[in-house]
Amino acid sequence: MLDLVQVRSFLEVAERGTVAAAAATLGYTPPAITQQLAKLEQSLGAALFDRVGGRLRLTTAGAALVPIATDLLELARQATDAVQAAPPRSRVVIGGIASALAALVVPHLTALAECARIEVIEVEDTDALRELRLGHIDIALIQEYPGDELRRDRRLRYSVGLTDPLRLILPPTRPSSTPLSDVRDQAWIINGTGTRCEHATRQILEANGIEPVVVADVSDNRLLIALVAAGHGTTIVPDLVLGESAHNVTISSHDLCSARLLIAVTRQPPSPAALTVLDHILTDDQRTQPRDSPANEIKASTRTNPTEPAA
Repeated sequence: MLDLVQVRSFLEVAERGTVAAAAATLGYTPPAITQQLAKLEQSLGAALFDRVGGRLRLTTAGAALVPIATDLLELARQATDAVQAAPPRSRVVIGGIASALAALVVPHLTALAECARIEVIEVEDTDALRELRLGHIDIALIQEYPGDELRRDRRLRYSVGLTDPLRLILPPTRPSSTPLSDVRDQAWIINGTGTRCEHATRQILEANGIEPVVVADVSDNRLLIALVAAGHGTTIVPDLVLGESAHNVTISSHDLCSARLLIAVTRQPPSPAALTVLDHILTDDQRTQPRDSPANEIKASTRTNPTEPAA
């Protein structure tokens, strides 16, 4: 018989990579976590981790246990809910990037408050998915760029919440009719090295035979748009990013034929409360929200955290 406390400790270490990180999350001391892991390995008769450079790496046996351990903890949560004659008001924790929370959750907070106690946590994609798998959040709002869907976790459920087109952003002196081919020799501003937005930008430029001359690499969206507005260079960003700056820039009417998706991710199966929340935030009129017509200049209002990387 597996001890669920030991199983929980195992999953936390498997996802976070260190005993110290797992202990900090669970409120135990590191020696207590180590002891729980040792007991679990003893009861199973197999080593679950290899110790590599101060971190723990799953063995073959450990990797095989992860999905089973996840199912065990999910069943334990369902069992607790099932036997409660008068369950408490449902608590739904939603974690995700700021732009997704602002676009998908904020407009529905009043309606959501009537059906659940909503908690919102700003967290990047990778961390949101980890916390979802561990059961610390109920819905992860993440972004996907072209090709990302191939890396989806089959244990999780993915629902498209919004299509956010990628836009060519130019200094205000340029007309909105400017195509990508007319700025091939211009200076380029990259939206954060190593981000999905940077990767998507370089894919678009490469497909159009453009080798960019990069004059700035920033992840602060307000700074990014301010640099474009000042004429320092050209960039490509998701449409929602434009709402994070009050600077005047030109949005090209040239269609880049590329977009990021804002995705709502839940465990399988989603809890009834999580499904209710999804019914509100995944309404048909929000699945696609391109701008009606690119303007020559836009003065955008602040929508969300300006320091959030777009990818």
